[in-house]
Amino acid sequence: MKIIAHRGASGEFPENSILAFEQAILQEADGIELDVHFHSPSQQFIVLHDQYLDEITNAKGQINQYSLEQLTQLSLGQEQKLITLSQALTTIAGRTLVNIEIKSACSDISIVNLHLSALKSQINYAIKHLGFSSQQFVLSSFNHHIIKQSKLILPDIDTAALIAHNPIEYASFAQKLKCLAINPAIECLEQALVTNAQQLGLKVWVYTVDREEDINFCRQINVDAIFTNFPKKVRDYINNCNDS
Repeated sequence: MKIIAHRGASGEFPENSILAFEQAILQEADGIELDVHFHSPSQQFIVLHDQYLDEITNAKGQINQYSLEQLTQLSLGQEQKLITLSQALTTIAGRTLVNIEIKSACSDISIVNLHLSALKSQINYAIKHLGFSSQQFVLSSFNHHIIKQSKLILPDIDTAALIAHNPIEYASFAQKLKCLAINPAIECLEQALVTNAQQLGLKVWVYTVDREEDINFCRQINVDAIFTNFPKKVRDYINNCNDS
């Protein structure tokens, strides 16, 4: 079972920060998950879970109300600043898998294509200059319009469909979208969903798994990966279970 650092090692360090990503690599996570929003004024991606700044910085309002220069001066704590996707990928530099979660509710194809084209440029640069391979990227989103369209614009990049429910037809929707995986919330996870997904050739990567009870459940029903805020703590716990 792979261990993916959720927003980096975010249980101990500022989420989606350079420090959290560096620590996730030091803690030997199998991958890093990060969130991106498209910043319209600069046409770049900002690494941030929410489009509003109130929760993790001392600024208020939405990211598009600020210039890129202003955004990248905002403090996340522990001497960390808000960063762009370019900065994140430069930091990670091909040392581990990266799951990029695209935060957007838009289904307008022209806008989706604009965002995906910008992302394609970032990923191509990372492959050419930063030591990544195409196999080290996974694109995920709750917006399945983006997942569908990404197969046209980024056909060599794997995708995962995020869900926070247990669909009537289980994982068949993700097979139709040609995904690598489904990424269900731990709160809606059950054996039938996992079994169906894996029978359809899909992986199951579960978020967000920090509690021992949830780790044990994920192991019991044989999920393929978990997203956790505490990669080292979870790795140590699993190793101790294996040794006992």
